[in-house]
Amino acid sequence: MEEGYTMKRITAGISILLLLLLGCAQDNPFRAGSEVQWEGGNEHPHIDMVGTESGGFGSSQFSDLDPERNGIQDAVILSFDKDIDPSTITAASLEMIETDPGTGSVQFESISYHPEDGTAILIGTFSDDTAYLLTVTAGSILDITGNELDPNHNALYDGAPWDDRLLTFYAGSAVMQDITSPSIGGNFPNTGNVGNLTPQPRVLFDNGPMDVSQLNLNNFTMVRTSDSSSIALEVLSATGSELVTRPVSDLSYGTRYTVRLSAQITDDAGNYLDTNGDGYVWPDEPDLVWDFKITDDASTHTEPPAVDQATLMPGNVCIYIEFEKSLSGDNVAMDAATFIAANIQVIDNNGSIPIVFETGADPGAVNCLLQRGTEGTATLYVSCKVADEYGNMLDGNHDGLGGTPGEDDWSGVL
Repeated sequence: MEEGYTMKRITAGISILLLLLLGCAQDNPFRAGSEVQWEGGNEHPHIDMVGTESGGFGSSQFSDLDPERNGIQDAVILSFDKDIDPSTITAASLEMIETDPGTGSVQFESISYHPEDGTAILIGTFSDDTAYLLTVTAGSILDITGNELDPNHNALYDGAPWDDRLLTFYAGSAVMQDITSPSIGGNFPNTGNVGNLTPQPRVLFDNGPMDVSQLNLNNFTMVRTSDSSSIALEVLSATGSELVTRPVSDLSYGTRYTVRLSAQITDDAGNYLDTNGDGYVWPDEPDLVWDFKITDDASTHTEPPAVDQATLMPGNVCIYIEFEKSLSGDNVAMDAATFIAANIQVIDNNGSIPIVFETGADPGAVNCLLQRGTEGTATLYVSCKVADEYGNMLDGNHDGLGGTPGEDDWSGVL
């Protein structure tokens, strides 16, 4: 069979697909027009769909479109969410190698970009029972305004490897390379009610297995939260799915500890950890950091306060807030100096309502005297900076820790 005939056959199949895509593109009012050279501003482009000609978008399997020719005749299809500069879609920007069973490079027979629907078509000949890794190299493909691709969706160009776009394909029974970042499956203990003086701080991993050699005490540390003094740990177990440690000496009652796992660790395929679970890895990916606290004994008083209830009194001019200890529900004495406008606010349909704070016989409550009546829906906000007599800050999520902005701020509709 002549090669020219084969190319016509593949091209004909792609043309049908392009017509379908073009219909979708014409219905999409948000795609920047290729004739508008500066449309899109500084927003970075992305590859939003990937597939093969034989299987369509979402497929990573190569199937032969021309059985009369040696090898598997198929094509990779890339769809972009912005108009791309066609001159940047070249063999130099698209590097494909075999990953199973071999390691050879692949040369595409044809690379084309179709601005009418924003797709690139990469035609090649592939081998049966072979897996492939396609790298769209960082900084190589640009949109028509000169912006680089942003595969990790942080609105910045980070360079390699952060903005390399990795894609895997296979034919037959080959196994594709793992390109999925591992993530956190759980971390313990994570409450303020830990009764064991020698707890076992541990992390569970998803999408591993992890590189066990990196699960060590250089990448996993613990300090006393109040003064950042280091706590000596020992590793009890390190596997592809879990790291378990233990303090060398007993911890202290009523004391809060902070545990840190470095984000700069990888699975055994070299994929960096996605600590916050957003599906992307950034150069400044945050370490996994969490706190826990040993429960009180008779000499310590560290159980934080929580809002027990807030009542809008008759006449809509006073809110009575009652506090309790977060875990036990016992009575608590609050620090009245933390009852200030920056820490307690009421917002209704007309905006913020001025408040005068008044304490009475109950040390665990406060009257919020509204300087005008409420209009429509009124919401009470209590900051985590509201504290009890021992300085323990509000525990809005009732985990026994308290004082963490966002997590421990409390709000309720009155």
